[in-house]
Amino acid sequence: MSLILNKVLQIAIADDHPVVLNALKHELGRLPEFRIVLMAHTGDELLESLQRTPCEVVITDFAMPTDRGDEADGFVLIKRIRAEFPSTKLIVYTAMSNSAVVKRLYRMGVFSVISKKEKADELVNACLATQSTKQVYFPVSLRGELEMSWAQGDAFTQNKELTMSELEVMRLFVGGCSLGDICDRLSRTPSTVSTHKNNAMRKLGLSTDADLIKYAYATGMI
Repeated sequence: MSLILNKVLQIAIADDHPVVLNALKHELGRLPEFRIVLMAHTGDELLESLQRTPCEVVITDFAMPTDRGDEADGFVLIKRIRAEFPSTKLIVYTAMSNSAVVKRLYRMGVFSVISKKEKADELVNACLATQSTKQVYFPVSLRGELEMSWAQGDAFTQNKELTMSELEVMRLFVGGCSLGDICDRLSRTPSTVSTHKNNAMRKLGLSTDADLIKYAYATGMI
């Protein structure tokens, strides 16, 4: 992408893996258009740092541990960033590749979802595109279906798309949480959690928990 910037972009990066964080700092920091102004290892640290140092672009992993040591729900983190820093362009840089989750992130107002399997150029292009008139940026691996859906104006509202609650329950379940654990974490009743799980499986055409786990592995959810 060719785009001449009149200013240097102030960028925040967040990832719970130091190797990834340092690689991002090196890859983006070498470009004169970008300035890495803060780095965070947890979602809590990212939110607190942004209060002190507002940034034009935030690049974050989807789900990171909290300062208390447990894994935060990625949707909750994204929702808080969007609510507390609405003018910030948000790029999710993740190994997760589940299409239902990716579509949900775009619906939540994420500017771009970049897979860690993409070439580094895609992340650079996404950062540059934040200064264009684009509403969203789709990397090469996600173009086609997503661009067509966006152009049709349906905002990815397909009949079989999982709801936010269904996605949360499904991701926690395949991540190893029991239904009781999920009830506690999401403050939901057992019947509600069970309903969300069953609805998700029905929409995906899955009949057993084993099928659900296989699906999660195959699609990059875990």
